[in-house]
Amino acid sequence: MPSSRHPLVRLLSGSALLLALACKAPGGTAPSKPAEPYVPTLSLRPLTVRMGTNATQVFQAEINVQKGVRIPGSPVGWRVVEPGGGTITAAGLYTAPATPGTYHVQVRREDFKEITAEATVVVK
Repeated sequence: MPSSRHPLVRLLSGSALLLALACKAPGGTAPSKPAEPYVPTLSLRPLTVRMGTNATQVFQAEINVQKGVRIPGSPVGWRVVEPGGGTITAAGLYTAPATPGTYHVQVRREDFKEITAEATVVVK
């Protein structure tokens, strides 16, 4: 086809024309947009708690999971940062110590161990 008759040839330089033609998928449809890169997240609720000694509080963690990926077992791990700062179960049930103070509950993703979140617990 002569270059003067094809609209792409008139508007585009040689390298731009090759790029435009290469980007067109077979069948006349545009290629689909590539999937966004997966960004793992972790959220924790509540972030701050005031409670009495020996009282309990349920913490909730929420993660996102890549489509088609399954995480066996518990997707998060819990811990109380300070020794003697109370206990927390695998289900996120925290029990305050008998000693007043400020303590921290930390949750960590099991599939991305570098991703953590932390709550502050003030025991009165």
